[in-house]
Amino acid sequence: MSVVTSMPYHRAVRQVSRWCAWYTRGVDADTAANRRDELASDLHEQATWADAAGQSPRCVARSILGRAGRGALADLSWSHAQRRRVALADPVALRGRRIEATAASLVLVAAIAVFGLGLYVLVRVGTGVATGLIRGGSATSVAVLVFTALAACGVMLLARRKTRFLGALWMILPTIGVIHYGLYQLYSLSATVGALMFSMPGWSLASDALTVGLVVYFAAATIWWWPARAARSARVNAGVRV
Repeated sequence: MSVVTSMPYHRAVRQVSRWCAWYTRGVDADTAANRRDELASDLHEQATWADAAGQSPRCVARSILGRAGRGALADLSWSHAQRRRVALADPVALRGRRIEATAASLVLVAAIAVFGLGLYVLVRVGTGVATGLIRGGSATSVAVLVFTALAACGVMLLARRKTRFLGALWMILPTIGVIHYGLYQLYSLSATVGALMFSMPGWSLASDALTVGLVVYFAAATIWWWPARAARSARVNAGVRV
């Protein structure tokens, strides 16, 4: 059987082609197309040579995948250099992308912090139930569980570029719930929290201010990433008149 028409060869080519499509994303379209054409030509030449040398299709497929694995770091380095070259040619767009990346990281960190608070409270609840300090299945602990689960969904939405705006909007509700019910639950579980509530006259005001601040923070991120506004900003950065 010819290597070019064999299934092992075609499976290996598909896998390597998918890898090439992945690391050339974000690269100039013509440069990416040339890279894919070079890869296709190289693979075809290898298959032709293998036919002439009498190599088996499976051997050729293993060779192709092995070459791809050994060259993965070089591919990523090439891709980074190509994107950087394009970015340096447009410093305004590069600065905008850096600001966007920083903002996304900060919002994601805030969401993870809310989720982390919910997890911490749930661990304390589990410990309290195990030691008999509190009863299980209370309305407050169930509320913390529900809002923590919602916060987990928000973190996953924020982690994806296409759903960031939805994630920021989603995080508003669990933020309110986790902080309110979480601190209330910790009052019966943590001596430190209980002491702070009694010794700090402004404790309630501080917790409310934290909640309001985070809600405003996530609301602002939602507006910033709202699809219509984001699309308009992208067109402006691309130099298209709106």
